[in-house]
Amino acid sequence: MRKILITLTVAFIMVVPVLTGQSFAGGNNAKITAEEQKGGRAEVKAVEVQKAEEAKKAEEARRSAEEAKKTIIARVNGVDINMFMLVRAMNKVASKYVKEGEEASPETTVKIKREALERLIFEELAVQEAIRQGINPTPEAIDKVVAQVRENVGSEEAYREYLDKAYLTEDTLKKLIERSRRYELITAREVYGKVNIDEMLLKNEYEKEKEKFILPENFVAEDVFLLQGKDEEAAQKKADEVLKSIRKNNNDVWKLVQDGTFIVRKINIKKEKHPELYKAITGMKTGDLSSVIKDKDGFHIIKVTKKEPSRQLTFEEAKSVLEPKFLVPAQEQRKEEWEKQLRKNANIEVLPEGTKN
Repeated sequence: MRKILITLTVAFIMVVPVLTGQSFAGGNNAKITAEEQKGGRAEVKAVEVQKAEEAKKAEEARRSAEEAKKTIIARVNGVDINMFMLVRAMNKVASKYVKEGEEASPETTVKIKREALERLIFEELAVQEAIRQGINPTPEAIDKVVAQVRENVGSEEAYREYLDKAYLTEDTLKKLIERSRRYELITAREVYGKVNIDEMLLKNEYEKEKEKFILPENFVAEDVFLLQGKDEEAAQKKADEVLKSIRKNNNDVWKLVQDGTFIVRKINIKKEKHPELYKAITGMKTGDLSSVIKDKDGFHIIKVTKKEPSRQLTFEEAKSVLEPKFLVPAQEQRKEEWEKQLRKNANIEVLPEGTKN
């Protein structure tokens, strides 16, 4: 977690295995010298000191978190937004302004803080609107998310540790999930569900960028490939024999008996990569079997399985590619409009820092 406004440090207690010596059954036990015993006691003491320091840091972090929860920085229609929530929101926003591992400058911190607070106020207004509209996630849906969290962390012990490090109880976790679900559902209804892109706008963009929507040719073939080797004549003879076998099997290349002298594969034939095969396939139809084709690597026999020449995509085909360009700005515009509506009659107080609940 980046240090932005207040420090909420999570202590990770590392268990260090300590080997103080080994004893063996029998009459010839290994002797442990006084120096070794002294060294072992010193190592144990060092670990104990480390654990004590880590426990102290964890307790300080917990007290800091609890204090932050009591520090109210804003109220939205009487609902408190506390410092703990602000710090969490700031750390989400921070990635827009600060690279991983860097410290935010005072000016940048002010920007992050302002944006995080505005986001929290909007989210609270949206959640309150969801409640007003009767959007209530079912307990089963919330329990399902909790179960997924348990499964993701791996064990009950890891789950408890996860809650502890996040300064949460299971009850507060469920409340966060409920709040998040309400926010998702109300924004889906009021933002994403109310955005429509003008068809004419998309058509104009399609005509302007038409050359970008050309589907490349797609030639796919089953390829029987024989390496030429040192004896070109022998390789040519073998290729002719393989071609006869394919024709006897109704042009099914997969019925060939593999003897290690050739391979059968599916390939996409490109003009630059397979010039000789490309020249052959341009005059063939789907299902056609070629004669033996020689190229720089060896001999090929191809059977065309798909042949789609390059073509211009229609507007309907290109529509799904065009929409995102206009959809995101339209969603942002709708969100701003909705936020203005929510704020219009809302009672929003931004309090001086340090206000206690």
